[in-house]
Amino acid sequence: MQLFIEKFVKGLIVHKRVVLLIYLAVIITSIALVPRITVNYDLAEYLPEHSMTKQAITLVDQEFGYPGTAQVMVEGISIREALEAKEKIKEVPGVKNVIWLDDVTDVTVPEAFISQNVLDSYYKDGAALFQVEFAQGDYSMGTGDALKAIRASLGENVSITGEAEDSSHMREVLGSEMSKIMIIVIPLCVLILMLACYSWIEPLLYLSVIGVSVIINAGTNAFFHNISFITNSIAAVLQFAISMDFSLFLCHRYLEEKDAGAEVLSAIAKAVKNTLSSISASALTIIAGFLALLFMQYGIGKDLGLVLVKGICLSYISVIILLPILIAIFHKTIDKTRHRPLVPPFMKIGRGTIKVRYLLFALVVMIVIPSFLAQKNTDFLYGNTSGSSSEGTIAEERNNIESRFGVYNPVVILVPNDDIADEIQLAQELEEQKYIRDVQTLVTLADPAIPRSLLPQSVRDMFLSEHYTRMIVLMNIAGETPETFEAVAELEQSVQKYYPGEWYAAGNATSIADIKNTVEQDTRTVNLFSILSVGLIILLTFRSISVPVLLIAVIESSIWINMGIPYFQGSSLVFIGYLVVSSIQLGATIDYGILMSNRYLEFRKTQKPRDAVLSALNTAGNTVMISALILAVAGFAEGLLSQIKAISDIGILLGRGAALSGLMVLVLLPVLLMTFDKVMMKTTLSAKESGREETIR
Repeated sequence: MQLFIEKFVKGLIVHKRVVLLIYLAVIITSIALVPRITVNYDLAEYLPEHSMTKQAITLVDQEFGYPGTAQVMVEGISIREALEAKEKIKEVPGVKNVIWLDDVTDVTVPEAFISQNVLDSYYKDGAALFQVEFAQGDYSMGTGDALKAIRASLGENVSITGEAEDSSHMREVLGSEMSKIMIIVIPLCVLILMLACYSWIEPLLYLSVIGVSVIINAGTNAFFHNISFITNSIAAVLQFAISMDFSLFLCHRYLEEKDAGAEVLSAIAKAVKNTLSSISASALTIIAGFLALLFMQYGIGKDLGLVLVKGICLSYISVIILLPILIAIFHKTIDKTRHRPLVPPFMKIGRGTIKVRYLLFALVVMIVIPSFLAQKNTDFLYGNTSGSSSEGTIAEERNNIESRFGVYNPVVILVPNDDIADEIQLAQELEEQKYIRDVQTLVTLADPAIPRSLLPQSVRDMFLSEHYTRMIVLMNIAGETPETFEAVAELEQSVQKYYPGEWYAAGNATSIADIKNTVEQDTRTVNLFSILSVGLIILLTFRSISVPVLLIAVIESSIWINMGIPYFQGSSLVFIGYLVVSSIQLGATIDYGILMSNRYLEFRKTQKPRDAVLSALNTAGNTVMISALILAVAGFAEGLLSQIKAISDIGILLGRGAALSGLMVLVLLPVLLMTFDKVMMKTTLSAKESGREETIR
């Protein structure tokens, strides 16, 4: 096998021009495919097929279509001017229907003769509020264009809110955020690499190899039906930061072999041969963490997991194939630009931690236990609100509308249309509930005594299909609060009373409960698969029972600390971020421990435990530090720069998690390796085969 690897590497270098041309063709193709990627902004789409929300959305679409909606408020106008504004909105391409005061009452009479409750729902303090329905869905580009046209036609005194506006805003924000984040992340990563690497040219080689992989991964996303906005926003940064380790392992080993006297070609071949197992184990553990996401019922896990697994595989292939070629091409430049790393040696850190190892261990236990308990009690967010921004113009406009007309939180209910009396009673009961401010349906917008065949066709099309009546229930609360869950439960109880087992509900408030139930069930599955699969890979790599236990214990402890911090801060956390980062942090940072343990076992063949720990720290500490810093920088940049809470939370958790994992591997793991050395030597097959564990003490 080793001979084959050497021949393979030397063959690559001999045929480097062919390999580089193939890569160039793939890069060009991938760049051309990027504009064809379809990005989805609707988190409810990832719910399992058996969920109420998913079934309701499908049925609403079949019976009525599932158009996008928005509230449009125009300030400083009279009722007559509001009627003119309504006509302007209706003339905008992409607008299907507009509901306003004149649809529910006679606006030609003096205001004093209009019910105050009805008037305040549509016209208040010189501001008119229009309910706009679009021809396409909330998340379509056509709806986004229609919103822009509405703003252009109505002037400056316009405020818009709703899922359609949130989606349009998110597209614009994410489009600019991705480039800004990469512009900041790449120079910072280059700076870290330059300070900690052994050659000034190294960072450019790493950026080239991983950058090529990121481009190919992005382009091949076009082959998916669509990818979520979360995946589209974080995949490139995650792939870039996580897979940088592979390049570091290989290049640093090449320099070791070169310094030991090997010729360039031989040094490259030996470096690939000697690091292949470590790089493969690291890649497999990362992939295992991402594959765990595929077992989520909530489809966002599969969406993100597939893209990241593909990205890690591409990075792995590029490091094994492309990096040796680049090292061979630029080996003279590497030699000329060699320098000593501008970071302190880890030998002193190792000696210090060994001296206070018992105190250190006790301190970690004192932190880990309350963190483990705290992360189970963190306040989580589950719904589409987790993807929206809480700052900026969109938040100001939403607050402006809510300050006058209250919260806009619609829920669509479908009930069989065979009993008007039940519809009347249900509508009345819903209107009396404290968390509902309005119910829009045929029996509330028109006199129920009027035969439905005599109603305007536009009204019938909006609320009546062959089998169902549609009710639009406007709730007066929003967000993910106990009151919201109470309101949803009360609403569902009322509908169930009149239409047992025959109704459907879809809306942000009701979808939150579905998402909450789904992802909470996913937690145990994802965490268990991550731990078992990563542990199995480490067990097979090291042929050891104890090494997987030690490494997983170290990384899981850092995960618990990371996830417990929001509880102590008193802040809420997007649950999908918690679930995704738990899996990613285990898979992406356990390779720090793999590298450290691998070097420890190498040195342990000829050294005592204390000396082996110090040697492992001295040779692997620099690489671990670089890897952790790069992932931390990438995560924090994503978290601090993104205006979208879901993405910001994932970034902060990932950045902090990488820093904690790196710290634990550099400080705690060496102590554990030395403390449990006897157990490791007895339960590690490779150590037994060396026959040295009994003589080197």
